[in-house]
Amino acid sequence: MKQSNLFANHFSSYSHEVQPIPLDYSTENEFLNKNIEFWELKRAISKTKNSTPGADNIPSIWFKKLDDASLFKILGMLQQQLDSSVLPKAWKHTIIIPIPKPNKDKTKLTSYRPIALTSVFCKIFERILAHRITHFLTSQKKMNPNQHGFLPFRDNHAAIYKIYSAISEARKNKKFFVAVSLDIKSAYDSVHVDNLILKCLQLGIPGKVTKWMHHFLQERSVQIKWRNFLSNTKTSFKGLPQGSVLSPILYEIFMNDFFETLDNNVERSIFADDIFVYCSHHSLTYIQIKIQNTLELIYKWCCYWKLTICLEKSAIIELSNKQVTSFPRITYAGIPLPWSESIKYLGIQFSKYNQNGHILRSLRNKALKKMNGLKMLGYKRNGPRTKHLITITNNSILSLFFYSSPIINKFSDTHLKACNVIQTTSLRIALGVPIWTPNVILLKLAGQEILSGKIKRLAMQFFTKQIATQPFSALFHTPDRIYSQLVEKDAESLRITFRNLSCIPDHIISLPIFPHSNPNVCEIFLKDFYFQNKELPSSIISSDFIECIQRFFPNHFIIATDGSKSHCHTSIAGFSCLQQFCYHIHPLNSVFTAEV
Repeated sequence: MKQSNLFANHFSSYSHEVQPIPLDYSTENEFLNKNIEFWELKRAISKTKNSTPGADNIPSIWFKKLDDASLFKILGMLQQQLDSSVLPKAWKHTIIIPIPKPNKDKTKLTSYRPIALTSVFCKIFERILAHRITHFLTSQKKMNPNQHGFLPFRDNHAAIYKIYSAISEARKNKKFFVAVSLDIKSAYDSVHVDNLILKCLQLGIPGKVTKWMHHFLQERSVQIKWRNFLSNTKTSFKGLPQGSVLSPILYEIFMNDFFETLDNNVERSIFADDIFVYCSHHSLTYIQIKIQNTLELIYKWCCYWKLTICLEKSAIIELSNKQVTSFPRITYAGIPLPWSESIKYLGIQFSKYNQNGHILRSLRNKALKKMNGLKMLGYKRNGPRTKHLITITNNSILSLFFYSSPIINKFSDTHLKACNVIQTTSLRIALGVPIWTPNVILLKLAGQEILSGKIKRLAMQFFTKQIATQPFSALFHTPDRIYSQLVEKDAESLRITFRNLSCIPDHIISLPIFPHSNPNVCEIFLKDFYFQNKELPSSIISSDFIECIQRFFPNHFIIATDGSKSHCHTSIAGFSCLQQFCYHIHPLNSVFTAEV
């Protein structure tokens, strides 16, 4: 009990009463404040994970088992809460379980990460509001294009590739490239609730939605569960709740005006609380002035919004190919920032010397540590089954290279062969085959393609997706510059790929803004029918498929695809009573095109 109270005091140390700001909710937004529809509730329930319930002990599976009549009653309850902005106390209560961070001193309270358990019922309602807010911000283009994370088409792949592209461009033009990595201390806990609500109102998110969120964030209660003991209840007056569905998008809103702090010719990339500011120029003195001015503006912005930069996790680096005899003095809040030889951003190590080799070495070291764990799991008698070991290999080891594919796809053949060695060694452990087993047979047994080939394929899919989502992509500033942010090697590879496909970029259909409408207009069936079983003979699948279509979907247009199940090709077919088609899609499009 005493230890749990110590954790409670630590995790609530940033919470204290603050002076409220006068707010006006009178302006309405028809889309955001309309009544909740039944399909929105069903969609939110289907998206809810089967995770541990909160203090009310109501699991998500309970909601998924309810019939439509019960769901309509819940819909009425949620609508009443939205109209009145009155929340049950259980919705504002969080149970936090401290989990030790890897390779940290477990005797320090700061070495533990809070895992929050909140009400599943509340998460369902939050998901409805989060979907509305996200669609509003995206369709109205309210968010800065350099802000990544928790928004459609703003993933971390685009963030790290944009930085890699900027470094390559600076080296090509023989410019200096200085980057500063900043980390906001206790990001969620430091958010002033009234300031956040004020920013929501300024972005055009007024009315009862904002009022409900304001009540949701105020005076929340927290308890710590440690070794089956619950601490005393603490009240939080500040910060975004951990584990909340709304917290990520609300934090993005809070950080949206950060870009106003930057000086001209200074670029930036933000992913959650990780800030990366950089500038390139032929003169190092010019860069020093620009970066210093930007850091002073960032300091003023942080002071105004009551945020703190963690200088222990911040660093500065010069990443060009040019020799630097003496590094200029650059400070934040009067404290000099330490110059570093390498810097980490979103899991990628950027280095001044031998950058590609440094990135590959970092990935290889991570993979080798996980391979040692795979060896411990791979006991022949009492270990997991082979298929489970292959799944672990893909999701834990090879995923490191999949994540970095837009960058490492252009590495030398020697570097890519080193990646292949990691793959084949991991698969030998998972399959339990002798070391002399040929790689061709090894890949056939595992049902995989060679890693270097998959890296290049995933990279081309990434670039194709960026072109298709050009209005939202951070890699493209203007519609008439298709390759504006692509490294020259990637642009050339993409041209060759399109030429081999008898395709040009103009033929790629750019996606419009997705409408906020009932998804039941298009229904998806994955394993609902008898014929959706690969183990059945093709004759039975064919006859049962025809019978199913005639019985359940006589007036529908059917689109059938095997999605991205095979790296060789993807099949897609469509037919109705009037027309039909059937194609094999090139592997380049097997993930993105078929699923869209």
